[in-house]
Amino acid sequence: MITALVLNVLVCGALALAMAFASNLLGPKKPMGANKAMPFETGMAPFEPAFGKMTATYHRYAVLFVVFDVDLAFLVPFILLRPEVSRAELLTLTGFVTLVALTLAVVWRQGALNCD
Repeated sequence: MITALVLNVLVCGALALAMAFASNLLGPKKPMGANKAMPFETGMAPFEPAFGKMTATYHRYAVLFVVFDVDLAFLVPFILLRPEVSRAELLTLTGFVTLVALTLAVVWRQGALNCD
């Protein structure tokens, strides 16, 4: 079991390194001019830097998305195995869904889902 995990980590690391080096080897060699390196937005010159600070609202929605996306990843196997789920597993799933619903209620009550 451990050897399979170590082998998987090594293969993934080797693939990541190979892709990074391949990008440098196969990518463009000529330096881009100032006009070509500019970000393109509707043909107009940008009025702000492309890498400006993000607002707290963006981070709030990003965290909420990750939380509820992970919850969905836990729910899908239970849904697919529904006929084979025991009573104890069903009670555990009910508790999990209840916690997710309570989290959503708290977030909603705090106003984190408002588009201000």
